[in-house]
Amino acid sequence: MQINDNQQTITPCYIPIAEQQIPVTKEVYRAFKRPAWAERKRKEREKRCRDENGNRCTKSCRVCDLERAKKGLPPIERTGSVLSLDKFTEEGFEVADPVDIAELVADKLLLEELYAALEELDPDNRRIMELFGIGKSEREIAADIGLSQKAINKRKTKLFAQLRERLKDFI
Repeated sequence: MQINDNQQTITPCYIPIAEQQIPVTKEVYRAFKRPAWAERKRKEREKRCRDENGNRCTKSCRVCDLERAKKGLPPIERTGSVLSLDKFTEEGFEVADPVDIAELVADKLLLEELYAALEELDPDNRRIMELFGIGKSEREIAADIGLSQKAINKRKTKLFAQLRERLKDFI
């Protein structure tokens, strides 16, 4: 540790950037951390109970619960802010529909079988399917591989028929 002119120890401060710890001054560190600290404090305040006037309690929740327990009273319910799906959608978040687990598993099995089928293809045919998968046209694929567009069309038709036959039990 370094010591400054006033014989005070200077503790090094670091900011994580791109998975590295970058040394910075204390002022820079505080400016970097201030928004995170403020958000944490805001969340802590939301959880605090309110008195009869609507003011937030300043006591420790643990102390309040111990005092209530001594008096034979149940602990105060602290719900914090109310969360609702409507509030999420109003704030611009998408709420996903419920997931059908059976459908999700079936889709995963289908994908695994598709990947296995694609791995068994020879390199040229696998490359054709990869390029179709990223949205290339037959003409672009033909130029990339060095075949005619008609040859690519025939191979594509044949490959899709083979895949359809292999995956018919999953579809």
